[in-house]
Amino acid sequence: REDDSFEIRRELGNAQIVQNDLLHIIKWYSHDEKLFDAVIRLLVNLTQPAILCFNNTVPTEKTIRNIYIEIESILQSYKEAFVDEELFNALTQKLGDLLKLDWEHRQEEDRLLIERILILIRNVLHVPPNEDREQRTDDDATVHDQVIWAIHCTGLEDLLLYIASSEDERNFSMHILEIVSLMFREQNPEILASAGVQRSMTEKEKDERELEMVREQEKLQKLANVKRFSTRHSRFGGTFVVHNMKSISDREVIYHKPLKDVNEMTFDSTKKPKKKPKNRQPL
Repeated sequence: REDDSFEIRRELGNAQIVQNDLLHIIKWYSHDEKLFDAVIRLLVNLTQPAILCFNNTVPTEKTIRNIYIEIESILQSYKEAFVDEELFNALTQKLGDLLKLDWEHRQEEDRLLIERILILIRNVLHVPPNEDREQRTDDDATVHDQVIWAIHCTGLEDLLLYIASSEDERNFSMHILEIVSLMFREQNPEILASAGVQRSMTEKEKDERELEMVREQEKLQKLANVKRFSTRHSRFGGTFVVHNMKSISDREVIYHKPLKDVNEMTFDSTKKPKKKPKNRQPL
């Protein structure tokens, strides 16, 4: 039984028993149900997150902290070993066979094996990246990306989607939720939102030309509207109220023309001048 130093776990990790033995058993002896089940149980234990070994708290004491870092480094080496399509092919085949069983034919051992396979996938995806060891460029695939790609190429993601959408498999929904969440843990939401909608330069140039044509048409339409409406006279464009001057209705006078000076106000501009007889016109 392990103690606080986790010596057995560390020794197994340093001996690379997962990389050299257990994963090969999964790939080549998946038909042996008892052996397969025992190896899956052992892998689930060895790949559990380091923080679970320390009661969900990161240790602060120097010696225990070094043990925590060593266990995390061992888990990162395990994750690199899981970049293997043959391995995920074996897991996919076994998981698919178990899911094909009806509930009346599915034994408790089958249900437990399904759950352990999902927990194993969750544990592998949970391992944090080792940036010092990977030293990759921004556009290069990380170990996490390569594991997800192996899951995709082997069709395991289709089984995960089936479990998530099946009413009969709702008991595994929380495991699927954890797996999906960990899949996108290192992704930028903005990049995910724009994925699959990248357009070619020709399509972009075409859209830009169409947009420019629409803008030009709108500009011409606005200019035509301005010219059309500016020629129409508005009687209320120059309407003024003259204070302290009463009209015949005992209200303030309303004047309908622009007026610079109140002394220039006149009501005779629209009146016809009085005609004088020709015999009275000045010579």
